[in-house]
Amino acid sequence: MRAKVLSAALLLIVLLGLLGGVSWLIHLRFATGQAYPDGSSLRADPVGAKVLFDSYDALGGVFVVRNFTPFAEVEALPAGATLLMLNMPGRSLYQLAMHDSIERFVSSGGRLVVALNPDHIAYQYVEEEADEDVSDEEPEQTDASVEEKEEEAEQKSMFARRAEASQQRFWAEIALLHGAHEGGDAQCTDETLGLPMSLPWREGGVLDELGEDWVALYKIEEEVVVAQRDLGRGSIVLLTDDYLFSNEALLKHRYSDLLTWILGEGRTVIFDETHLGVSESTGVAILMRRYRLGGFCLGCVILMALVVWRGVSPLLPAHVGRTKGNIILAEHSTEAGLSDLVRRSVSAVDLPREAFSQWKQSFIRSAADEAHYAKELGEVHALLAEYADLPKRKRKPAGLHLNIQTIINRKKRRRL
Repeated sequence: MRAKVLSAALLLIVLLGLLGGVSWLIHLRFATGQAYPDGSSLRADPVGAKVLFDSYDALGGVFVVRNFTPFAEVEALPAGATLLMLNMPGRSLYQLAMHDSIERFVSSGGRLVVALNPDHIAYQYVEEEADEDVSDEEPEQTDASVEEKEEEAEQKSMFARRAEASQQRFWAEIALLHGAHEGGDAQCTDETLGLPMSLPWREGGVLDELGEDWVALYKIEEEVVVAQRDLGRGSIVLLTDDYLFSNEALLKHRYSDLLTWILGEGRTVIFDETHLGVSESTGVAILMRRYRLGGFCLGCVILMALVVWRGVSPLLPAHVGRTKGNIILAEHSTEAGLSDLVRRSVSAVDLPREAFSQWKQSFIRSAADEAHYAKELGEVHALLAEYADLPKRKRKPAGLHLNIQTIINRKKRRRL
Protein backbone atom coordinates (compact mmCIF):
# COMPACT_ATOMS: atom_id res chain seq x y z
CA MET A 1 0.00 0.00 0.00
CA ARG A 2 2.82 2.38 0.88
CA ALA A 3 4.58 1.61 -2.43
CA LYS A 4 1.40 2.46 -4.39
CA VAL A 5 1.04 5.81 -2.61
CA LEU A 6 4.71 6.61 -3.26
CA SER A 7 4.37 5.72 -6.96
CA ALA A 8 1.24 7.87 -7.32
CA ALA A 9 2.96 10.81 -5.62
CA LEU A 10 6.03 10.45 -7.84
CA LEU A 11 3.84 10.32 -10.98
CA LEU A 12 1.99 13.45 -9.85
CA ILE A 13 5.28 15.29 -9.30
CA VAL A 14 6.54 14.29 -12.76
CA LEU A 15 3.30 15.45 -14.42
CA LEU A 16 3.39 18.77 -12.59
CA GLY A 17 7.01 19.27 -13.62
CA LEU A 18 6.18 18.50 -17.25
CA LEU A 19 3.22 20.87 -17.22
CA GLY A 20 5.35 23.61 -15.64
CA GLY A 21 8.12 23.15 -18.23
CA VAL A 22 5.71 23.35 -21.17
CA SER A 23 4.05 26.45 -19.68
CA TRP A 24 7.46 28.09 -19.20
CA LEU A 25 8.44 27.38 -22.83
CA ILE A 26 5.17 28.82 -24.13
CA HIS A 27 5.58 31.89 -21.93
CA LEU A 28 9.17 32.31 -23.13
CA ARG A 29 8.10 32.17 -26.80
CA PHE A 30 5.49 34.84 -26.29
CA ALA A 31 7.74 36.94 -24.05
CA THR A 32 10.44 37.13 -26.73
CA GLY A 33 7.85 37.43 -29.49
CA GLN A 34 9.08 34.43 -31.48
CA ALA A 35 5.50 33.19 -31.71
CA TYR A 36 4.64 36.24 -33.88
CA PRO A 37 5.54 36.80 -37.57
CA ASP A 38 8.55 38.76 -38.77
CA GLY A 39 8.04 42.51 -38.63
CA SER A 40 5.53 42.34 -35.77
CA SER A 41 5.74 45.04 -33.13
CA LEU A 42 5.26 42.28 -30.54
CA ARG A 43 8.51 40.56 -31.49
CA ALA A 44 11.68 41.46 -29.55
CA ASP A 45 14.29 39.52 -31.58
CA PRO A 46 16.25 41.08 -34.49
CA VAL A 47 13.53 40.53 -37.13
CA GLY A 48 10.78 42.18 -35.05
CA ALA A 49 9.82 45.82 -34.58
CA LYS A 50 9.20 46.02 -30.84
CA VAL A 51 12.08 48.43 -30.29
CA LEU A 52 10.60 50.89 -32.77
CA PHE A 53 7.20 50.62 -31.07
CA ASP A 54 8.74 51.27 -27.64
CA SER A 55 10.84 54.13 -29.02
CA TYR A 56 7.84 55.93 -30.47
CA ASP A 57 5.94 55.25 -27.25
CA ALA A 58 8.75 56.83 -25.21
CA LEU A 59 8.49 60.09 -27.16
CA GLY A 60 6.55 62.80 -25.42
CA GLY A 61 3.26 63.72 -27.06
CA VAL A 62 3.11 60.61 -29.32
CA PHE A 63 0.36 58.03 -28.79
CA VAL A 64 1.29 54.56 -30.07
CA VAL A 65 -1.20 51.69 -30.43
CA ARG A 66 -1.48 48.33 -32.20
CA ASN A 67 -4.33 47.41 -34.53
CA PHE A 68 -5.69 43.85 -34.25
CA THR A 69 -9.03 44.46 -36.01
CA PRO A 70 -9.28 43.50 -39.72
CA PHE A 71 -9.86 46.50 -41.98
CA ALA A 72 -13.04 44.92 -43.33
CA GLU A 73 -14.51 45.35 -39.81
CA VAL A 74 -13.08 48.83 -39.16
CA GLU A 75 -15.51 51.68 -39.74
CA ALA A 76 -13.04 54.54 -39.27
CA LEU A 77 -9.40 54.99 -38.23
CA PRO A 78 -8.24 57.93 -36.07
CA ALA A 79 -8.01 61.09 -38.16
CA GLY A 80 -4.52 62.49 -38.71
CA ALA A 81 -2.77 59.33 -37.50
CA THR A 82 0.14 57.45 -39.10
CA LEU A 83 -0.64 53.87 -40.08
CA LEU A 84 2.54 51.80 -40.23
CA MET A 85 2.47 48.43 -42.04
CA LEU A 86 5.76 46.51 -41.95
CA ASN A 87 6.88 43.33 -43.71
CA MET A 88 3.92 43.38 -46.07
CA PRO A 89 4.04 40.94 -49.00
CA GLY A 90 3.59 42.46 -52.41
CA ARG A 91 0.56 40.27 -53.03
CA SER A 92 -1.29 42.02 -50.17
CA LEU A 93 -0.42 45.50 -51.40
CA TYR A 94 -3.13 45.76 -54.03
CA GLN A 95 -5.66 44.02 -51.81
CA LEU A 96 -5.17 46.82 -49.29
CA ALA A 97 -6.60 49.32 -51.76
CA MET A 98 -9.93 47.47 -51.76
CA HIS A 99 -10.77 48.64 -48.23
CA ASP A 100 -12.76 51.86 -48.20
CA SER A 101 -11.72 52.56 -44.62
CA ILE A 102 -8.05 52.92 -45.71
CA GLU A 103 -8.85 55.35 -48.50
CA ARG A 104 -11.10 57.43 -46.24
CA PHE A 105 -8.38 57.44 -43.60
CA VAL A 106 -5.73 58.79 -46.00
CA SER A 107 -8.07 61.26 -47.72
CA SER A 108 -9.08 62.77 -44.38
CA GLY A 109 -5.49 63.56 -43.40
CA GLY A 110 -3.96 60.24 -42.39
CA ARG A 111 -0.51 59.00 -43.39
CA LEU A 112 -0.07 55.46 -44.71
CA VAL A 113 3.45 53.99 -44.57
CA VAL A 114 3.93 50.58 -46.21
CA ALA A 115 7.30 48.80 -45.98
CA LEU A 116 7.33 45.71 -48.19
CA ASN A 117 9.12 42.44 -47.70
CA PRO A 118 11.83 42.39 -50.40
CA ASP A 119 11.67 38.59 -50.66
CA HIS A 120 7.93 38.50 -51.42
CA ILE A 121 7.40 40.98 -54.25
CA ALA A 122 4.39 39.96 -56.33
CA TYR A 123 2.81 41.22 -59.56
CA GLN A 124 6.14 41.12 -61.35
CA TYR A 125 4.28 39.90 -64.45
CA VAL A 126 2.09 42.95 -64.93
CA GLU A 127 4.61 44.87 -67.02
CA GLU A 128 6.16 41.80 -68.63
CA GLU A 129 2.80 40.71 -70.01
CA ALA A 130 2.46 43.98 -71.90
CA ASP A 131 6.02 43.79 -73.26
CA GLU A 132 5.85 40.19 -74.45
CA ASP A 133 6.23 39.63 -78.21
CA VAL A 134 4.44 36.53 -79.39
CA SER A 135 6.02 35.17 -82.57
CA ASP A 136 4.15 33.15 -85.18
CA GLU A 137 6.58 30.25 -84.95
CA GLU A 138 6.98 28.62 -81.58
CA PRO A 139 9.41 25.82 -80.77
CA GLU A 140 8.10 22.43 -79.90
CA GLN A 141 7.23 22.02 -76.23
CA THR A 142 6.69 19.00 -74.10
CA ASP A 143 3.44 18.40 -72.22
CA ALA A 144 5.07 19.45 -68.95
CA SER A 145 6.30 22.75 -70.39
CA VAL A 146 2.88 23.44 -71.91
CA GLU A 147 1.21 22.94 -68.52
CA GLU A 148 3.77 25.23 -66.89
CA LYS A 149 3.17 27.92 -69.53
CA GLU A 150 -0.60 27.67 -69.09
CA GLU A 151 -0.30 27.94 -65.32
CA GLU A 152 2.05 30.92 -65.65
CA ALA A 153 -0.29 32.62 -68.13
CA GLU A 154 -3.23 32.10 -65.76
CA GLN A 155 -1.22 33.59 -62.92
CA LYS A 156 -0.25 36.57 -65.05
CA SER A 157 -3.87 37.10 -66.01
CA MET A 158 -4.90 37.08 -62.36
CA PHE A 159 -2.19 39.57 -61.48
CA ALA A 160 -3.23 41.80 -64.37
CA ARG A 161 -6.90 41.75 -63.36
CA ARG A 162 -6.11 42.68 -59.78
CA ALA A 163 -3.69 45.40 -60.83
CA GLU A 164 -6.25 46.79 -63.28
CA ALA A 165 -8.92 46.84 -60.55
CA SER A 166 -6.60 48.75 -58.26
CA GLN A 167 -5.89 51.44 -60.87
CA GLN A 168 -9.06 53.17 -59.75
CA ARG A 169 -7.72 53.44 -56.20
CA PHE A 170 -4.66 54.96 -54.56
CA TRP A 171 -2.13 52.56 -56.17
CA ALA A 172 -2.85 54.05 -59.58
CA GLU A 173 0.09 54.81 -61.90
CA ILE A 174 2.58 52.61 -60.09
CA ALA A 175 3.83 49.06 -60.66
CA LEU A 176 5.67 46.78 -58.27
CA LEU A 177 8.35 44.68 -59.97
CA HIS A 178 11.42 42.64 -59.12
CA GLY A 179 14.43 44.92 -59.53
CA ALA A 180 17.69 44.28 -61.31
CA HIS A 181 19.73 45.82 -58.50
CA GLU A 182 21.52 43.63 -55.99
CA GLY A 183 21.04 45.91 -53.03
CA GLY A 184 23.48 48.52 -51.78
CA ASP A 185 23.09 52.18 -50.96
CA ALA A 186 19.85 53.93 -51.89
CA GLN A 187 20.47 57.60 -52.74
CA CYS A 188 18.05 60.36 -51.76
CA THR A 189 16.66 62.41 -54.67
CA ASP A 190 15.47 65.42 -52.65
CA GLU A 191 17.84 67.16 -50.24
CA THR A 192 15.18 69.58 -48.99
CA LEU A 193 13.26 66.92 -47.04
CA GLY A 194 15.97 66.54 -44.38
CA LEU A 195 16.31 62.83 -45.05
CA PRO A 196 19.59 60.86 -44.92
CA MET A 197 21.38 61.09 -48.26
CA SER A 198 22.14 57.36 -48.30
CA LEU A 199 20.37 54.33 -46.85
CA PRO A 200 21.39 50.66 -46.80
CA TRP A 201 19.00 48.66 -48.97
CA ARG A 202 18.50 44.96 -49.60
CA GLU A 203 17.95 43.27 -52.95
CA GLY A 204 14.28 43.09 -53.89
CA GLY A 205 11.51 45.02 -55.53
CA VAL A 206 11.42 48.34 -57.30
CA LEU A 207 8.66 50.82 -58.10
CA ASP A 208 8.03 51.33 -61.80
CA GLU A 209 5.73 53.38 -64.02
CA LEU A 210 5.43 56.20 -61.52
CA GLY A 211 2.75 58.65 -62.53
CA GLU A 212 2.51 62.36 -61.91
CA ASP A 213 1.10 61.86 -58.40
CA TRP A 214 4.10 59.86 -57.20
CA VAL A 215 7.44 61.37 -56.21
CA ALA A 216 10.59 59.23 -56.12
CA LEU A 217 12.53 59.71 -52.88
CA TYR A 218 15.28 57.04 -53.04
CA LYS A 219 16.85 55.23 -55.99
CA ILE A 220 19.39 52.50 -56.59
CA GLU A 221 20.95 52.84 -60.04
CA GLU A 222 17.91 54.66 -61.45
CA GLU A 223 15.52 52.14 -59.91
CA VAL A 224 13.05 53.69 -57.47
CA VAL A 225 12.80 51.97 -54.09
CA VAL A 226 10.97 54.65 -52.07
CA ALA A 227 8.14 56.86 -53.36
CA GLN A 228 5.53 59.16 -51.90
CA ARG A 229 2.24 60.66 -53.07
CA ASP A 230 -0.45 62.93 -51.71
CA LEU A 231 -4.06 61.78 -51.57
CA GLY A 232 -6.62 64.29 -50.39
CA ARG A 233 -5.30 65.81 -47.20
CA GLY A 234 -3.11 62.79 -46.42
CA SER A 235 -0.11 61.04 -47.92
CA ILE A 236 1.19 57.55 -48.78
CA VAL A 237 4.80 56.38 -48.43
CA LEU A 238 5.82 53.12 -50.13
CA LEU A 239 9.15 51.38 -49.42
CA THR A 240 10.36 48.14 -51.00
CA ASP A 241 12.38 47.12 -47.92
CA ASP A 242 11.39 46.98 -44.24
CA TYR A 243 14.85 46.39 -42.78
CA LEU A 244 15.34 49.93 -41.43
CA PHE A 245 12.35 49.48 -39.09
CA SER A 246 13.56 46.22 -37.55
CA ASN A 247 15.18 45.79 -34.14
CA GLU A 248 18.46 44.83 -35.80
CA ALA A 249 18.54 48.02 -37.87
CA LEU A 250 17.89 50.20 -34.83
CA LEU A 251 21.02 48.69 -33.31
CA LYS A 252 23.31 48.66 -36.37
CA HIS A 253 21.85 51.19 -38.83
CA ARG A 254 19.77 53.69 -36.92
CA TYR A 255 18.51 56.64 -39.00
CA SER A 256 16.59 58.88 -36.61
CA ASP A 257 15.86 61.47 -39.30
CA LEU A 258 14.07 58.87 -41.43
CA LEU A 259 12.08 57.47 -38.51
CA THR A 260 11.04 60.98 -37.47
CA TRP A 261 10.07 61.93 -41.04
CA ILE A 262 7.96 58.78 -41.32
CA LEU A 263 5.68 60.04 -38.55
CA GLY A 264 4.71 63.13 -40.52
CA GLU A 265 2.67 65.70 -38.69
CA GLY A 266 0.52 63.20 -36.80
CA ARG A 267 0.89 62.43 -33.13
CA THR A 268 -0.79 59.01 -33.25
CA VAL A 269 1.07 55.98 -34.62
CA ILE A 270 -0.81 52.75 -35.41
CA PHE A 271 1.22 49.58 -35.88
CA ASP A 272 -0.97 47.26 -37.94
CA GLU A 273 -0.74 43.55 -37.08
CA THR A 274 -3.64 42.22 -39.15
CA HIS A 275 -1.71 42.01 -42.44
CA LEU A 276 0.73 39.71 -40.62
CA GLY A 277 -2.08 37.38 -39.56
CA VAL A 278 -2.26 38.60 -35.96
CA SER A 279 -5.88 39.60 -35.43
CA GLU A 280 -8.33 39.58 -32.57
CA SER A 281 -11.52 37.57 -33.07
CA THR A 282 -14.66 38.17 -31.01
CA GLY A 283 -15.05 34.85 -29.22
CA VAL A 284 -16.15 33.77 -25.76
CA ALA A 285 -12.57 33.51 -24.52
CA ILE A 286 -11.75 37.02 -25.81
CA LEU A 287 -14.81 38.52 -24.07
CA MET A 288 -13.98 36.70 -20.84
CA ARG A 289 -10.44 38.04 -20.90
CA ARG A 290 -11.62 41.54 -21.86
CA TYR A 291 -14.12 41.77 -18.97
CA ARG A 292 -11.84 39.89 -16.52
CA LEU A 293 -14.18 37.00 -15.87
CA GLY A 294 -11.40 34.52 -15.15
CA GLY A 295 -12.06 34.49 -11.39
CA PHE A 296 -15.79 34.03 -11.93
CA CYS A 297 -15.23 31.04 -14.24
CA LEU A 298 -12.74 29.54 -11.77
CA GLY A 299 -15.34 29.87 -9.01
CA CYS A 300 -17.94 28.12 -11.20
CA VAL A 301 -15.53 25.26 -11.88
CA ILE A 302 -14.81 24.85 -8.15
CA LEU A 303 -18.54 24.93 -7.36
CA MET A 304 -19.28 22.24 -9.96
CA ALA A 305 -16.44 20.12 -8.56
CA LEU A 306 -17.95 20.42 -5.08
CA VAL A 307 -21.38 19.42 -6.42
CA VAL A 308 -19.92 16.33 -8.09
CA TRP A 309 -17.97 15.49 -4.95
CA ARG A 310 -21.11 15.89 -2.82
CA GLY A 311 -23.00 13.52 -5.12
CA VAL A 312 -20.30 10.88 -5.11
CA SER A 313 -19.31 11.06 -1.44
CA PRO A 314 -21.77 12.61 1.08
CA LEU A 315 -20.16 15.11 3.40
CA LEU A 316 -22.17 13.89 6.45
CA PRO A 317 -21.73 10.29 7.68
CA ALA A 318 -24.79 8.03 7.65
CA HIS A 319 -26.72 7.58 10.95
CA VAL A 320 -25.99 4.10 12.27
CA GLY A 321 -29.32 3.61 14.05
CA ARG A 322 -31.40 4.55 11.01
CA THR A 323 -29.44 2.54 8.50
CA LYS A 324 -29.98 -0.70 10.35
CA GLY A 325 -33.76 -0.30 10.30
CA ASN A 326 -33.83 0.68 6.60
CA ILE A 327 -32.09 -2.43 5.30
CA ILE A 328 -34.23 -4.25 2.73
CA LEU A 329 -33.47 -7.93 2.46
CA ALA A 330 -33.41 -9.58 -0.94
CA GLU A 331 -35.96 -12.26 0.11
CA HIS A 332 -38.49 -9.61 1.15
CA SER A 333 -41.07 -9.87 -1.66
CA THR A 334 -43.56 -7.26 -2.88
CA GLU A 335 -46.46 -9.02 -1.13
CA ALA A 336 -44.53 -9.04 2.13
CA GLY A 337 -43.83 -5.36 1.77
CA LEU A 338 -47.55 -4.65 1.18
CA SER A 339 -48.43 -6.73 4.25
CA ASP A 340 -45.97 -4.73 6.34
CA LEU A 341 -47.48 -1.51 5.05
CA VAL A 342 -51.01 -2.63 5.98
CA ARG A 343 -49.86 -3.65 9.43
CA ARG A 344 -48.35 -0.23 10.02
CA SER A 345 -51.44 1.66 8.77
CA VAL A 346 -54.42 -0.43 10.06
CA SER A 347 -54.75 -2.00 13.48
CA ALA A 348 -55.70 -5.68 13.78
CA VAL A 349 -59.16 -5.01 15.26
CA ASP A 350 -60.09 -2.76 12.32
CA LEU A 351 -58.98 -5.15 9.59
CA PRO A 352 -62.42 -6.82 9.00
CA ARG A 353 -64.14 -3.49 8.52
CA GLU A 354 -61.35 -2.18 6.21
CA ALA A 355 -61.35 -5.41 4.17
CA PHE A 356 -65.16 -5.26 3.74
CA SER A 357 -64.90 -1.61 2.67
CA GLN A 358 -62.34 -2.48 0.00
CA TRP A 359 -64.55 -5.36 -1.21
CA LYS A 360 -67.55 -2.99 -1.57
CA GLN A 361 -65.47 -0.55 -3.66
CA SER A 362 -64.55 -3.41 -5.99
CA PHE A 363 -67.91 -5.20 -6.40
CA ILE A 364 -70.71 -2.77 -5.47
CA ARG A 365 -70.43 -0.34 -8.41
CA SER A 366 -74.14 0.30 -9.18
CA ALA A 367 -77.64 0.12 -7.79
CA ALA A 368 -78.13 -3.29 -9.46
CA ASP A 369 -75.11 -4.68 -7.59
CA GLU A 370 -76.42 -3.28 -4.35
CA ALA A 371 -79.83 -4.88 -4.92
CA HIS A 372 -78.20 -8.18 -5.83
CA TYR A 373 -76.21 -8.24 -2.55
CA ALA A 374 -78.83 -6.47 -0.39
CA LYS A 375 -79.41 -9.40 1.99
CA GLU A 376 -75.73 -10.17 2.37
CA LEU A 377 -74.86 -6.52 2.93
CA GLY A 378 -77.47 -6.28 5.65
CA GLU A 379 -76.10 -9.31 7.48
CA VAL A 380 -72.53 -8.03 7.25
CA HIS A 381 -73.49 -4.57 8.57
CA ALA A 382 -75.26 -6.27 11.49
CA LEU A 383 -72.15 -8.31 12.31
CA LEU A 384 -69.97 -5.19 12.13
CA ALA A 385 -72.34 -3.35 14.47
CA GLU A 386 -72.23 -6.15 17.02
CA TYR A 387 -68.44 -6.31 16.63
CA ALA A 388 -68.13 -2.56 17.28
CA ASP A 389 -70.14 -2.83 20.52
CA LEU A 390 -67.83 -5.46 21.99
CA PRO A 391 -64.90 -4.43 24.19
CA LYS A 392 -61.55 -4.43 22.36
CA ARG A 393 -60.21 -7.34 24.44
CA LYS A 394 -63.16 -9.55 23.37
CA ARG A 395 -63.02 -8.71 19.65
CA LYS A 396 -61.78 -11.49 17.42
CA PRO A 397 -60.95 -9.99 14.00
CA ALA A 398 -60.02 -13.36 12.42
CA GLY A 399 -63.37 -14.97 13.29
CA LEU A 400 -65.33 -11.92 12.10
CA HIS A 401 -63.38 -11.89 8.84
CA LEU A 402 -64.23 -15.59 8.20
CA ASN A 403 -67.94 -14.98 8.95
CA ILE A 404 -68.06 -12.03 6.52
CA GLN A 405 -66.30 -14.10 3.85
CA THR A 406 -68.85 -16.94 4.33
CA ILE A 407 -71.81 -14.57 3.95
CA ILE A 408 -70.41 -12.95 0.80
CA ASN A 409 -69.52 -16.26 -0.86
CA ARG A 410 -73.04 -17.69 -0.47
CA LYS A 411 -74.09 -15.92 -3.65
CA LYS A 412 -72.18 -16.09 -6.85
CA ARG A 413 -70.39 -12.80 -7.54
CA ARG A 414 -71.57 -10.71 -10.40
CA ARG A 415 -69.73 -7.83 -11.94
CA LEU A 416 -71.51 -5.37 -14.15
